[in-house]
Amino acid sequence: MTEKDREESLIERAAEKLLVGTGPKAPFLIRHDRAIPVIVFGACGAFAVLVMISIIQGWAQVLMWIVIGIGIVSVLLTIPGFVGMYRATRGPLPALDRTPRTARVTLNAEDADGGRTILVEYRDEGGSGHDAQLADLIHESWEGRFTPGTRWQVYAFRAPELADSVVFLTEAHDDVWRDGWKLDGVRIGGEGGPLKPGPGSSFLREDSKWRFES
Repeated sequence: MTEKDREESLIERAAEKLLVGTGPKAPFLIRHDRAIPVIVFGACGAFAVLVMISIIQGWAQVLMWIVIGIGIVSVLLTIPGFVGMYRATRGPLPALDRTPRTARVTLNAEDADGGRTILVEYRDEGGSGHDAQLADLIHESWEGRFTPGTRWQVYAFRAPELADSVVFLTEAHDDVWRDGWKLDGVRIGGEGGPLKPGPGSSFLREDSKWRFES
């Protein structure tokens, strides 16, 4: 178990796997597309049976308190997880090592969400090899240039434990168009989103909404 796993509660880890995803994997409820209807219809069916039994037995008052109790418990179990995830994704990103490193693309493939996952390998200052995803989601007009074997300049995080998470294209590639971002495994299991398509890094520009620790 990693230090990150010890810091996160069971509820937070479960919420990440179900709703957010872990690393390159899509959330459980997305990967298993039958899970949501099974859960929804199963819960509705169970509730309908409970209502029928309560009506037949004259337990309407008991049913009301059961529903209230379920609602309270659900809120108490859900809020801490979402609050923890909200707090984890606020504040500056971990410190960035601004030493340009040459990374070689090893994979450019469609992911479970219909987007692209681009994996690269690079070496740190000690010569150790690492595999990481690009934090920059490349616009479709440029995807064909990121074929396996092509080389790009990237920045990595300073912390060794994040060496295999994500890397960032340096300013040398500001002509490359991006249309999204990805920070899987940096602050929570999966974190990312779309951007207005355009050239340059959304992480490194002066007006970026992201800041790195010094």
